[in-house]
Amino acid sequence: MKKLFILLMILAAVCFVGVWIYQTQRLKKNAQAKIGKGQVIMNWGLIILFVIGLVGTFTAPGDKTSEPAEHHPANEHATKVSKAQSSSESAAAASASSSQAASSSSASSSSSSQLQVDFPTDVSLNKTGDATVSFKAPANTQFEIKDSNNNVVTTLNGNAQGADQTYNFKKPGKYHVTAHNGDQTIDKDLTVRGIGQ
Repeated sequence: MKKLFILLMILAAVCFVGVWIYQTQRLKKNAQAKIGKGQVIMNWGLIILFVIGLVGTFTAPGDKTSEPAEHHPANEHATKVSKAQSSSESAAAASASSSQAASSSSASSSSSSQLQVDFPTDVSLNKTGDATVSFKAPANTQFEIKDSNNNVVTTLNGNAQGADQTYNFKKPGKYHVTAHNGDQTIDKDLTVRGIGQ
């Protein structure tokens, strides 16, 4: 489509220059020659076609598709999602068994302190299209990150030392983060804004 507009612009410019040269030579030979309505309409028509071609060149979609936001192969993303889903299924099974154990324990032990996690809930992509978020939580805390369509983006498994866990977001949007540690669970929302937002 873009090539069509470029061709239109070039043809209109060449025709306009040709008509202009013809008209100026004709006027030099015969100073009394009148400019007719047809010449005026042709000049303005060629100018309008040139402008349409110029505007179309810059606004028409190109022949090639744009690059995806992430520079990872598609199969790598699918592998991450399937790994995240399988680990979230095993985490759900572990959570279910720990929930049963917790329900069988005494009422005083079930009123333990709430899980404390810390991470920014509103971040923006930087100039390279990345937003690195650091998740701070006690040891052995697992984070599950889902996008706005409730698809698992990734699962971060905690370690015994309780080191911060990080994830590099590539796409803007709203995410739901669930942290699990034993029988304790906490949910928070996270917003990743586009570049410069």
